[in-house]
Amino acid sequence: MLRPFLAFIFLFIIGLTNAQDKIFWNEYRKLVWEDFQSKTQPNTSKAAATTFCGISYLLKSPTKKFTSKEVKIQSFFVPTKSWAHNEHKTDLILMHEQSHFDIAELFARRFRKLISDKTMDAKALQKFYINVYDNYKDYQQDYETVTNHGRIREKQLEYTEKINQEIEKLSNFKT
Repeated sequence: MLRPFLAFIFLFIIGLTNAQDKIFWNEYRKLVWEDFQSKTQPNTSKAAATTFCGISYLLKSPTKKFTSKEVKIQSFFVPTKSWAHNEHKTDLILMHEQSHFDIAELFARRFRKLISDKTMDAKALQKFYINVYDNYKDYQQDYETVTNHGRIREKQLEYTEKINQEIEKLSNFKT
């Protein structure tokens, strides 16, 4: 019963995409415009681009109680669900979109840190995830508001630096 539940949660979290359809965060691999492969762009969107990214976890434990060593947490980007308007493909907008992906990594690290010293069951793990994910969504929204979707250059540069510093502070929790 536990394994099917966790498999369902994992599939739900990653939006039913296959692993080969994702780019997992890597400090040496930054997004490029070619990564934005979706041909579907909403007619009502005023956005220059959309980054589909998030945080997933996979439990690799045959027991009801487990430690963080048995949980694989990753931040990911889905090229086939991410898009960009050709006329808005600038370095500043790409920085803005990369920062969305970096925020996902920041919260993946926060999640790893949160569970690092715990023994838990699947229900507790899911509660930790929900808490982290709620904070992740709030952070993403604040980022969009403060930078005006990347349009305010100074704020964009400040936020990108802030995100990078926060990721670095959690270097003990990278994969």
